[in-house]
Amino acid sequence: MINICFMGNPKFAVRTLDILYKDKDIDVELVVSSEDKKRSRGKVSPTEIKKYAQDNDIDVVTPKTVNTEEFVNKLKELDIDYIVVVAFGQMIGNVLLEAYPDRIINLHPSKLPEYRGASPMQFSILNGDKITSATTMLIEKGMDSGDILMQKDVEIKDSDDYTSMEEKLGEIGALAIRDTLLNFDSLYEKRIKQDDEKATFCTKITKDMGKINWSESSFDIINKIRAFVEYPVAHFSYEGKNVKVYKAEVLDSYNANPGFVYKANSKEGIVIGTGDGAIRLLKIQFPGKKAMDVKSFLMGNDFKEAINLD
Repeated sequence: MINICFMGNPKFAVRTLDILYKDKDIDVELVVSSEDKKRSRGKVSPTEIKKYAQDNDIDVVTPKTVNTEEFVNKLKELDIDYIVVVAFGQMIGNVLLEAYPDRIINLHPSKLPEYRGASPMQFSILNGDKITSATTMLIEKGMDSGDILMQKDVEIKDSDDYTSMEEKLGEIGALAIRDTLLNFDSLYEKRIKQDDEKATFCTKITKDMGKINWSESSFDIINKIRAFVEYPVAHFSYEGKNVKVYKAEVLDSYNANPGFVYKANSKEGIVIGTGDGAIRLLKIQFPGKKAMDVKSFLMGNDFKEAINLD
């Protein structure tokens, strides 16, 4: 039996914990997650990982830091073989690294050494990539720079957005982590050192990154909408109102006229000019309203044609 400590926070990590918890050869002795905090509508609630642990009667702790001798002693008492980290957020420091050398395994949703950092899925979509990977790797002092144990490629289809890619990578990544644990010794012998010269980095997503610049190409704007469909959601200003865009499509046969509203009717939808053509908005949300498809929106609401958006 392989005894593990699992560290993680968001929905993306839940599938991995679920697969490991249900595997007959793996024993999840301890789950570590972040402290409860205010989330939607100011309500204090636990992370998705903590909820899963509680629902399945797995011992779960929420320390301010895992980099203490006290925490390491707890792991030793539980006879932990490996620590698995999936979207945990805390830096793994020397105390843990020295206590579990080459036994801390991370799942990173990119084709490392590409997209080291906090938001690889969003940046893969933003850049129009067609392939990404679920990568299992050893954690070391550097950011996402440890040796690669396994990579499973995942196709990014034009119809995919962040939500669908999170689901795809969550599923394939979970299987990769399980297979890595069950075949660790052989994978460790064949581990691949990352080429730092080929590394690329991605930043944390901020709210202002969602603002649509109509001077960009149609594909760049569509990719922004796809990448930010959950946060911060791509948006533009219309008559002083912040309009969120959840889905859109590229149109041919339009000249570049950035921000110009070509069409706005229930038959043709809302067509807006870009830096190299035009896009049709398919799903939007006005402040205080529910998100809805554009044609339904236009049956009961007006949107001006032949105006220029900022």
